[in-house]
Amino acid sequence: MLEKTILFTLVAFSAVGLNCSALRNINMYSTAEEVQLGEALNKEIHKEMKILSDEKINAFLETRGQKLVQACDRKDITYHFYLVNSEEVNAFAIPGGYCYVNLGLFRQSGSEAELISVLAHEINHVVHRHSMKKLTQMQLSGTIIDLATNSRLTANAANLLASGLFLQFSREEEREADHDGLLTMYGAGYNPQGMADMFVKLKANREGPEPGKWQNLFSTHPITSDRIEEARKLAASLPSKPDLIMNSADWRGIIKYVNEKYPPPKKDEKAEGNRKGE
Repeated sequence: MLEKTILFTLVAFSAVGLNCSALRNINMYSTAEEVQLGEALNKEIHKEMKILSDEKINAFLETRGQKLVQACDRKDITYHFYLVNSEEVNAFAIPGGYCYVNLGLFRQSGSEAELISVLAHEINHVVHRHSMKKLTQMQLSGTIIDLATNSRLTANAANLLASGLFLQFSREEEREADHDGLLTMYGAGYNPQGMADMFVKLKANREGPEPGKWQNLFSTHPITSDRIEEARKLAASLPSKPDLIMNSADWRGIIKYVNEKYPPPKKDEKAEGNRKGE
């Protein structure tokens, strides 16, 4: 801990001489501390969200998720994948390799590659330790104290989760997760066009008939025409590969299963739920 305190002091004094980009890339937390924080956050998420234990969907998600992990640039942690019983079209990841996918994302994905592109994007936020770097910036600025100490970790996890810190990324971080997410899905054998397709769909649904379903995804991952074009250009620049997956043999079956086992609420049911919540 003494060495870490010294390091924080040195960085704080030298911060004036660093540009913003350099500051954004500083991470003072160890992998063990990140994993510990992730475990505490995961416990809070399981308290706050409806995590489904569906063997069939979980197996599908775990198989695809671990395939992406094998193709990504960070394998020093164990990645975990969970299914959230929510119709909002969303997915997110927290430090330590904990990734969450909503039922709504399954339901609204037009292809398996579209779903995989979102998951690959989220995994790469973890790969680049974007959240841990943000915590470092906050600590250097004096906004927070050292959250990684054992005595304060669990107590602060709920507050950190409620703050939405782990869903707030800069434009540069989003582009980094786009770029490496696309390379990750390509490396795992998926058609990278799926990312551009998902971006187009995301942009179109910003002002679509039911934008509420997509609200979280396009609010935390704002889509611009530039991001769509960058995904298309990167996908087109990659060497051609035979049998890149747009939809695997299991895709149609898993979507059918999702819709039958967890049918979406009818419009009148949603309206009634909204009235009750008023």
